[in-house]
Amino acid sequence: MTYIKSIWSLMLVMLMLISCDSDFESVNSNPNEPEVVSPGVLLTGATRSSMNSMVKESFLLANNIAQITAKTLRSEVDRYEWNAFTTLWLNQYDALADFADAENIASNKGDTATEAAAIIMQSWVYSSLTMAYGDIPYSEAIAGTESDNFTPAYDQQQAILDGDGGLLERLKQAEVLLDEAVSNNIEVEGDIIYNGNPSKWKKLANVLQLRILLHLSNKRDVSGDMQTILAEGNLFESNNDNATLNYLGSFPNNFPIFPFKQGDFDAVVMAKPAVNMLENYSDPRLGVYARPDNITEINTFVSAQATYSGADNGNAIGSCDKGGSRLGARYYDYPSHPSGEEQANGILTTYAEQELILAEAAFKGLIPNNTETHYKNGIVASMEYYNVSLETFGWTGVNDFYDNSGVAFDNTLNKIWEQKWIATFFHGMEPFFDVRRMVYEANNGDDFAVDAVQFLTVPCENLNSDQMPVRFLYPGNEQSLNSENYQEAVSRLGGNNQNAKMYLME
Repeated sequence: MTYIKSIWSLMLVMLMLISCDSDFESVNSNPNEPEVVSPGVLLTGATRSSMNSMVKESFLLANNIAQITAKTLRSEVDRYEWNAFTTLWLNQYDALADFADAENIASNKGDTATEAAAIIMQSWVYSSLTMAYGDIPYSEAIAGTESDNFTPAYDQQQAILDGDGGLLERLKQAEVLLDEAVSNNIEVEGDIIYNGNPSKWKKLANVLQLRILLHLSNKRDVSGDMQTILAEGNLFESNNDNATLNYLGSFPNNFPIFPFKQGDFDAVVMAKPAVNMLENYSDPRLGVYARPDNITEINTFVSAQATYSGADNGNAIGSCDKGGSRLGARYYDYPSHPSGEEQANGILTTYAEQELILAEAAFKGLIPNNTETHYKNGIVASMEYYNVSLETFGWTGVNDFYDNSGVAFDNTLNKIWEQKWIATFFHGMEPFFDVRRMVYEANNGDDFAVDAVQFLTVPCENLNSDQMPVRFLYPGNEQSLNSENYQEAVSRLGGNNQNAKMYLME
């Protein structure tokens, strides 16, 4: 149970337990029911709930902040009028409780594979939370009734990411456990990402470390850490290693956006910056990301006559353009949806993202590898992942596209950023985190002017002086239920507002 559950409910339960006869537990125990749930059951449920939540938040928040998509209704995100976006906080902390229980139960059983997978998933969720809010409850967050601590301290972001017991250290711990699992032929129980394969989980642990290290690269020298990971060689080798959740096409295991009402789905459309960039290169991913404006039939591969449009971000006023193409067929169960049409996956991370991380690291001199090799690998991997129709967009193959479309590496950081940006569509919250980092770097850390990044534009209407906000606000119930620790965290930030600079953005 997490601290975010109602304290009053917990107190009531405790009082009831105290008042009961001491023989209650023995009288009411059922010898035919297991007393301890399987760690695999917990891992399965928490993985599904956390991934489902991230898909929804990517749809509602991250893709829009990153200007791949735009809101046409309830456009606070695009207008830079940010709040707590509480569902991200609540849903992910709920999942963390089950991941922690899975870790502890697996550890007690000597199941190092499931223990490690639970650690990796916690690391992914915690990284998303601290990147969104800044300082957050971490070391005491899910102690709950076991420690009688329902008011956990807020750990500082630097310690969460990079300190003793922080996420980088935890991911290394998971690698050691997975080596033991491989040696002892132990598979991950309840694994709906890699079907039990501990070797693939070890690759994921390394890719998540690379992701965190790239975000940390503006705060300290991460070259040694990155080079060590690269030298060990346990990284994704192709799209077969992608960390994704395959949806099955029927409730409750369908793509989380499918159950939305059509009006709610249509409130998010393709944004002008993304459509302009994809059209400029005749990039066939446009035919996957978007549904054409002028073709009513829903097909995976659309005709050469298809036309697309993008909406302005921040289009709340009349002078802004609200017109934009709907998202592609894989993202929503449209009327007359083709039988057997492929659904999108839940994406934690991909080979394409890894290669573009390495391309940026090589360009900046953090690793000695060839920048263009990783850059092109990332583009090709993204194309292959989406199974694009190159011929429909006028290309004879991926090399023809790379050499002649304008995407070929031109020895600039912007080119890498541009491809990373468009390749991380629906990669959880990462589109937001990555674009924020790019804006910070493009402004040399002085401010957050959005259009300092060449492919982004200032939202048509925004309420933050053309500056990208830095963070989400803490949920309101934190102030009442965990007041002392909340106030301490807010004091460190200088206020619970969207422009308060967390450690990474200082």
